[in-house]
Amino acid sequence: MQTNPSQLPELLERWMSGQASEAEKEAFFELLDRQGADALAPHLRDAWEQLRPGPVMTDETKDAIADRILHRPQSAPVWRLGWWYAAAAMLALAIAIPFGYQYWKAKQPAGVAVNGPHDVAPGKEGAILTLAGGRQIILDSLGNGLVASQQGTRITLQNGSLAYDAADASEITFNTMTTPRGRKFQLVLPDGTKVWLNAASSLRFPTAFSGAERRVEMTGEAYFEVAKDAKHPFFVSIGDGTDVQALGTAFNIHAYEDEPHIQATLLEGSVRVRNATGSRVLVPGQQARIVQGGAMTVLQPDLEQVTAWKSGVFLFQGAPLRDVMRQLARWYDIDVIYEGNVPDQIFEGELPQSLQLSQVTRILTKVNIKFRIEEGKRLIVLP
Repeated sequence: MQTNPSQLPELLERWMSGQASEAEKEAFFELLDRQGADALAPHLRDAWEQLRPGPVMTDETKDAIADRILHRPQSAPVWRLGWWYAAAAMLALAIAIPFGYQYWKAKQPAGVAVNGPHDVAPGKEGAILTLAGGRQIILDSLGNGLVASQQGTRITLQNGSLAYDAADASEITFNTMTTPRGRKFQLVLPDGTKVWLNAASSLRFPTAFSGAERRVEMTGEAYFEVAKDAKHPFFVSIGDGTDVQALGTAFNIHAYEDEPHIQATLLEGSVRVRNATGSRVLVPGQQARIVQGGAMTVLQPDLEQVTAWKSGVFLFQGAPLRDVMRQLARWYDIDVIYEGNVPDQIFEGELPQSLQLSQVTRILTKVNIKFRIEEGKRLIVLP
C-alpha cells in the first residue's frame, strides 16, 4: 500500500518552513520518487499563496524560500525566474543531484521495501459505539448529524467528535465506546467532559450523570478534560481496582493490560489516585505509576511524551524495543513477531503517526535492527 499522495502539500509546507523532521523528509522524497517533481507545481503555487506575507515580495525573499526547499548555499547563483517555476525547477534539480534524491535513494537499507506489497497504512479516526441494548454503531463511516437517540438522550457526531445531550433524558443507560487497534476517537460526555481515546481502548459511561458522583470505566489509554463540578466529583475506574478522582482538571491515564504499569499523569488541576495499597494526591506535572495490582510511586515524567499520541506523534525517549513495538502494534493493527532474541536497543526520537509502516521500519533500521513486513499485517523483527 502506497503513501497517500494527499500528504504532499503538508510535507512541502513543513519543508519550506524548515520544520520538517527526518521522518517527514523521508516521506517527502518517497512521494517525489513515485510522482515526480512535476507533481509539485500546483502545490508550490498553493503554498506560495498561503505563505507570502503580502501582495508584493522581493526576489531576494523568494530566493531565500527557494534556498530552504533545496538547502542551496546562499552564495549560489540566483535564478531570476517566476517564483513557482524557479522553485519547481530547482527542486527537480535537487532531486537529481547526490545531495537530494540520489542521496536519499542510496541510503535506503537493504531488506526493507519502501512500499512493498504488504505495507500497512497508519491508523485513523474511528470507533465503535455500543448502545445499552447491544446495538453497535461504526463511527468511522458516519457523517455529521444524529447518530442515535436513547430514552430522550440525543447522540450526535460533529467533525469527528461524539456528543451527548441528556437534557430530555427519561432514563439513564450505559454506552461503551471502543477504539480497535488502528483507531482513536474523541467524545464529549453528558456533563461536558472531553475524552480522547487512544487505539485499543474503551470507555463505559452513563448517558446522563445523576447522584453524588460522576463515574466512568476505562481500559487502554485516555486523556480527560473534566468539566468542573465541585459538588459531583469525577471518577475514572480502571480494571485492577484503581480509581482516579478529579474535580475540574486535565489528566492522562495509560492502563493497557500488556504494559507493566498503570500511569496516571496530571497536567492541570488536582487528582487523587487510589488503589488497594493506598492513595496519593497529585499536583500538575506528577505521575502516579502503579505496578499492575501493586505498589504506587510518584514521579515527574516528560508531559510532552505522555500526551504525544493525542497530537498524532510517537515520541520515544529511552524506549526499549518491546515498548516501541507495542505502540506500533496498537496503531497499525499488526502482530509483532520476534525471530530469535529481542535486540537490546533503546530508541530516542519523534515520528509522525501519519507514516506508512514501511517508512517507520526503515527509520528504525538506522539503529541496526531489521524488519520484514509480511502478508496478514505481520511485522517480523529479525535478529
